Amino acid sequence: MISIRKFKAWTEPFLRRISPVLWRELLRFMKVYCFFFRGNKKKEIVSLRLQTRLGVKHLYNTFAHPRRTIWTTMFVPSEILFAMGLYPFCLEIGAALFAGLGQSSQGLLEAESYGVPTDICSFHRAAIGHVFRNKFPKNILQVATTTLCDNNTKTTNICETVTGKETIVIDVPYEADDYSVKYLAKQLEDFTKRLEEVTGRKMKQELFEKAIEYSNQAREKMVEVNELRKDPLCPLQGSNALGFMFQAYLLVGSKLSVEFFSSLASELREKIEENRKNNRTPPKDLIRILWLELKPYFKIDFLTKLEKEQGVKIVFEEINYVYWDKLDPRKPYESLARKLITSHYNGPLERRVEVTKRLAKEYAVDGVIVFSSWGCRRNNAAVPTLKRELNKIGYPLLSLDGDCVDDHNYMPGQFSTRIEGFLEMLRGRKAATTPRRETHAVGVT
Repeated sequence: MISIRKFKAWTEPFLRRISPVLWRELLRFMKVYCFFFRGNKKKEIVSLRLQTRLGVKHLYNTFAHPRRTIWTTMFVPSEILFAMGLYPFCLEIGAALFAGLGQSSQGLLEAESYGVPTDICSFHRAAIGHVFRNKFPKNILQVATTTLCDNNTKTTNICETVTGKETIVIDVPYEADDYSVKYLAKQLEDFTKRLEEVTGRKMKQELFEKAIEYSNQAREKMVEVNELRKDPLCPLQGSNALGFMFQAYLLVGSKLSVEFFSSLASELREKIEENRKNNRTPPKDLIRILWLELKPYFKIDFLTKLEKEQGVKIVFEEINYVYWDKLDPRKPYESLARKLITSHYNGPLERRVEVTKRLAKEYAVDGVIVFSSWGCRRNNAAVPTLKRELNKIGYPLLSLDGDCVDDHNYMPGQFSTRIEGFLEMLRGRKAATTPRRETHAVGVT
């Protein structure tokens, strides 16, 4: 992994031209980012180091170019921003980065002091607090979508009172029909025109097509990675893959995303072939898990212990499912609109249920774990339905109650007890369904 010293040497020529405050904040973010995508010092997957370098490069740009930095929420189409030479900074991802540095408490307390309710999503509460603390890069405007969480618009409106910058809201329809696609595509066109007015930068068709091309290339490599992960010999751990939202959502439409997923796909293929050549096999009693939602981003290691000490492998994560079709560069706004609308996080719950059932079958899992973060009403309300529908087809589901950002809502004892009980049940089911060898089948002559 790139060190702080190397990072300083790499960026110092640029940093001489900007303020010492920005320099300190970049170093802070470097530490955060390295922790966010941390792993064992002897990690086997070298591509994760590239992930860190690319992430730091993007964060540098957001701090160094305030008039080109756009604060976003999840699912804002980054393809449009990168095509215009702008840099997205996702508020939720920023909250997760600070959580990795152990700075969440300061942000949460600051938000509470301004009257932000304590029963909403801690990603948004922490982000608001960090905005009040002036910890995020300067920006030229805020933009939010209505996808996934209604806190998006509320958070960016609060940010507007601090930054004094305009907030743009993209209304993503519920129904996935042609009318909805046209409605959203028109919004995205208007969004682009407003960006041109505010930033003074023009959307050039050839650059837009290039961003769409980068998005499609990244998508192709993501699909390849997801297929490779179906192989029992794939070495990628879910505890690392749960950090891919940075590349898959925030950096999509840029060359950075393509670089990372291309490198990862190539490396995973090589390692699978090497494992097969050396006749390596996974443990017979390995428990295969499908993971729903995200994970805690503060300093705990229960996921690493789960995969390295408890005979578990998180073979896939809901957040990494590629649900969208290849984008059409001739109809970029319509393609991006359809991508937003057809997300399994948008629209009826039945869509998410069907995706989860499909993933459970395709990845041959033994059980499903959903991390139910405090304050996420969208997910927590869906858990009973998900559990019922998965049980119908033979997949037990464990709901872990915790928090992605606020470590005060993490109870390690309860986590351990519930996980151990769930794994014991899965192993019992697995043993009961494993065919026994007949003793007379093995003769001695």
